[in-house]
Amino acid sequence: MAKLVRSSYYFPLQVTIDDREPTALEEEFMKMGNMIILRKRLPAGDYLFDGELLVERKTIPDLCCSIKDGRLFGQAGKLLRSRVPACLMVEGRNKEFKQTDFSPQAIQGILLSLSLAFRLPVLRTKNPNNTASVMLQCFKQLTKDTLVDQRLFPRKGTFRKKGDPLLSQKTHILEGFPGIGVDKAERLLETFGNLRALFTADEGQLIKVPGIGKKTVDRLVKILRS
Repeated sequence: MAKLVRSSYYFPLQVTIDDREPTALEEEFMKMGNMIILRKRLPAGDYLFDGELLVERKTIPDLCCSIKDGRLFGQAGKLLRSRVPACLMVEGRNKEFKQTDFSPQAIQGILLSLSLAFRLPVLRTKNPNNTASVMLQCFKQLTKDTLVDQRLFPRKGTFRKKGDPLLSQKTHILEGFPGIGVDKAERLLETFGNLRALFTADEGQLIKVPGIGKKTVDRLVKILRS
């Protein structure tokens, strides 16, 4: 399961959990390994992944309670004001609505309002295991090469044909750095030829690689030099 998050394949992924959250998801993350799990009070959301993704998690009973007492839209506002990309995950099956005062149709209307009016992504999951998996998939999507990079710097299809038997391992190593997906990893290897040259390059050389921005370079250099 940890392999879902390539950027934490070699370097541990830090997951900060709000100290008011139950332990169900924490136990799921601990099973996966290669994670640093912290608990502290978060000003918004319930789960923060490497400072890159903020998630508000609600079970169906909790969602209904937060609608009744007016917390939901206030929490949505906090998520939207966060500097970190955020989303809402609703965990549970429709049959659980029978234990509440809300119908699935009423909840669907509220979630559509959050998605369309607030522009807050809303995802549905079935159980804690599924929620943990979807959270990691969201983090992977968010931190991989952006669609803009893929359009501006598409793969040429030649680098993989050079027959380097260690290419896959080299690429995996580079994907262990935050913000570097397979496309950026291949561009870096194509530019520098090998990992030694890449890891000893200065910031000026790194930032000249197509599609490698200053934020990615700063993180790479920080990890290599610290």
